[in-house]
Amino acid sequence: MNLFSLKLLLIPILVLSPFALLLIEKLTKKKYITAKNISEDVIKTDEIESLVLAVLSSWNQSKLYQNSQFYSKNLLKKQDKHIVHNYMYGKKESIFDIQIEGINNLHQFKNKITVEISLKAKYSLSFDENDSLMYLVTSRSMSSYNEMLKNPLPERQTYQKDVQKWEFVIEENLFKVNKFSSNLK
Repeated sequence: MNLFSLKLLLIPILVLSPFALLLIEKLTKKKYITAKNISEDVIKTDEIESLVLAVLSSWNQSKLYQNSQFYSKNLLKKQDKHIVHNYMYGKKESIFDIQIEGINNLHQFKNKITVEISLKAKYSLSFDENDSLMYLVTSRSMSSYNEMLKNPLPERQTYQKDVQKWEFVIEENLFKVNKFSSNLK
């Protein structure tokens, strides 16, 4: 095979590879579903909702031990490290005005239950310097940064939609959250 025919072969591959990657991403992305359609034989949707709301709301507190009845020991350690890390760098995350719109794809393993949660919430990340709020960040893009400076109040933030995978375990005879993926940033 000569060099020219090799180039002719590589050009279509290079041109089509971004489209193939976009197609793969679209097919594997979790879909936002606004229905609560799980079998309630294992766990009730109300119980899942209350646990999710309790855990996400507890992010706004500086100490998680007040809500340790919702957290597994594993998640409590991880979240506590996360809060300490944020404190060291002067960051404070807040998730508020949370609305669960869908609960789907329940899977039960030996002692674990996973479920996908479709929710919308308002999210903020603030950076403090000398105990004063410098700026409120809801997006990492620079184009919205100037707009955020004009309207830094949490009430004016828009809802962000997310699909998160949650894992629950039974620990100390209580149903607790063991893991979750938060993509609200």
